[in-house]
Amino acid sequence: MITLYTGPTPNGRKISIALEELGLPYEVQAIDLAADEQKQPDFLAMNPNHKIPVLRDDDIVVWESGAILLHLGERHDPEGLILPKDPKRRLEAIQYAFFQTGGVGPNLGRLGAALRKEGEKNQEMIDIFQGEMERLFGVLDRILADGRDYLAGDYSIGDIMHYPWLKFPLDLGFPGLLKHDRVVAWLNRIGDRPAVVKGMGVPG
Repeated sequence: MITLYTGPTPNGRKISIALEELGLPYEVQAIDLAADEQKQPDFLAMNPNHKIPVLRDDDIVVWESGAILLHLGERHDPEGLILPKDPKRRLEAIQYAFFQTGGVGPNLGRLGAALRKEGEKNQEMIDIFQGEMERLFGVLDRILADGRDYLAGDYSIGDIMHYPWLKFPLDLGFPGLLKHDRVVAWLNRIGDRPAVVKGMGVPG
């Protein structure tokens, strides 16, 4: 039995999307982040870093969204639906997953925090993180410039890692994103997938 401990965040939704893509039955345990449930002893026993998501898969407990996606791909994806079996394509999918965790996620998260700050905002920090996000949108555009539908060619964990994070600036109409038609089309392709629609609704 698979149990997903999650909340309504981009990182949590990466995992629910993957579980839906693989058609795996799973139970959802919603963690109330506002009530600091992620800092309670029972949760800390699973993830000492007190962050969601956490996946319990029988006797295995995994935290960190990228590690969870790799686990699901290795243990539950015999057809290579989200983690290709071909070694070269597999490495490409993992490469783009790490690109998200090292670039898009941290910088977009910091930009969001700077914009949400109450009181006087630090315009220098906003400019730094906004500029880096615009650069990263350009990187994604260059990757997609050869006409591929998805980052690694076929749909993979590389796309799943990006979508929940980039849906926010897409919905808000960030000019730095909208000027890249290929990136917008790529995000819309992902967002049209039935499993992505379902996964983005978890937890309900």
